[in-house]
Amino acid sequence: SSSCEEACSAVKRYADAESTEREFAETEAYNYEKISSLSVKTPDQKINHMMNNWVKKQADFCIVGKKGVRDNLQISVALLNYRQEKAKEEILECLRHQFQDGHGVLTWYPYDDTRYSDQPFWIIWAVCELIKETGNLALLEKKTAWQDGGEATVLEHVKAAVDRLIADKGENGLVKIFFADWNDALNVTDDEEAESVMLSHQFCLALRELKNLMEYAGDHTYAQFLEEEYKKMKCSINQAAWNGNWYARALSRKGDIGTKDSKGSKIYLNAQTWAVLADVADDEKLPELLRSVDEMERDFGFPLNDPPYQIYDAHVGRMSGMLPGLFENGGVYCHATGFKILMDCKVGRASKALQTLKKIMPDSEKNPSSRSGAEPYVFTNCYSTHPGYYGKSYQSWTTGTSVWCLMGIYEGIMGVKRDYEGLKIVPCFPAEWENAEMTRHFRGADYHIVIQNPQHVENGKGSLFVDGKPCLESVLPDFRDGKMHEVEVKISQQ
Repeated sequence: SSSCEEACSAVKRYADAESTEREFAETEAYNYEKISSLSVKTPDQKINHMMNNWVKKQADFCIVGKKGVRDNLQISVALLNYRQEKAKEEILECLRHQFQDGHGVLTWYPYDDTRYSDQPFWIIWAVCELIKETGNLALLEKKTAWQDGGEATVLEHVKAAVDRLIADKGENGLVKIFFADWNDALNVTDDEEAESVMLSHQFCLALRELKNLMEYAGDHTYAQFLEEEYKKMKCSINQAAWNGNWYARALSRKGDIGTKDSKGSKIYLNAQTWAVLADVADDEKLPELLRSVDEMERDFGFPLNDPPYQIYDAHVGRMSGMLPGLFENGGVYCHATGFKILMDCKVGRASKALQTLKKIMPDSEKNPSSRSGAEPYVFTNCYSTHPGYYGKSYQSWTTGTSVWCLMGIYEGIMGVKRDYEGLKIVPCFPAEWENAEMTRHFRGADYHIVIQNPQHVENGKGSLFVDGKPCLESVLPDFRDGKMHEVEVKISQQ
């Protein structure tokens, strides 16, 4: 009966044109308000169209459609760029699904607590980004529940995550992979001591980030501890996982995965991109690593691993049982290609970052929607490289590709990044572009940022002007005054 009453009241509510128009206007205003604080205008119309509207719709879809610690934390950190309150709420929600021993559930709806190894990393990373965005250290003292009862402060949750990853170290000093890390389908089921190189890189990044946060918060003793752990982990990775031209993906007594000597697949993308993002690869290794990554490139992005496994291998698990060139088995994995965009920005390869983004965008030049089958306005999870299904798209809406591409353009190429002291502007601007502009809401003020690149310099040096006055720092003044501020970046040769 209640649904009948609801139906009747809905009919009454929309009975006349006026109230329908009013409801529509309210809905429109709500949706516009939700996404309007972040916008971009580049010379590429397609990028503008995707980044101003569709990618945000896709992020919303993901956050409702997924209930996983790893997934939702990645989406939330991207949301910090424009839906700050929602992002904060989601990050705190994810912490509730962490156990007192520091690890987290894979998903809380439906409930799945299979022992994945990477949740603690995403927890540390997301909390650091949240504090950078808000500048509010008091959040670290906020009490949040554990999945298995009781509660603790946000900082205690983060410290539990650090302790978990340290306790999970294997014989080479890298973090164990357990059932899987970020790559759900890489299951080294025949060796429970196997270690994940990707997660160990990520842990280095987390240790580095948290150290900066602790310095900012004034806890120098803990910051020093984190720095020591970072050095140890970085050293262990470089000793055990580098094989001359790239990093292995996993280490195991039964055979390392993703090395020149491995059976099947020889190289994995994520073990390279995160080495760069976490500053694990030194100046000597970096050129070799970048060359190895560049050799993986395909018509529409980068495969997760190369070459694909041709036969099932119990040592590698589920991914090797997939059709060669599909999904995690050598498919062009767009989510992982999103990590690669930020890697390019980190090392100043602006044009490569832009080209990589354009390759994985839907309806791309080399892979139009008529072939891929993907809607022309939604990022997809992967494109097949298998000859029988070449270019076909699999699983579009619910994928982290969308948010990593959003971060790739706003934080990477445009270089507008949150930091503890304020908003930082460090563009990695492509030579192809003469100018671009964007808006960004940050801590109660708005910023209109215009980047000029008249000489078409690749990743040039930017001189900063704020409201007409030169700004010598790359960090903008933290106005918090409810006003719009004009920021100009003039790019010239280094």
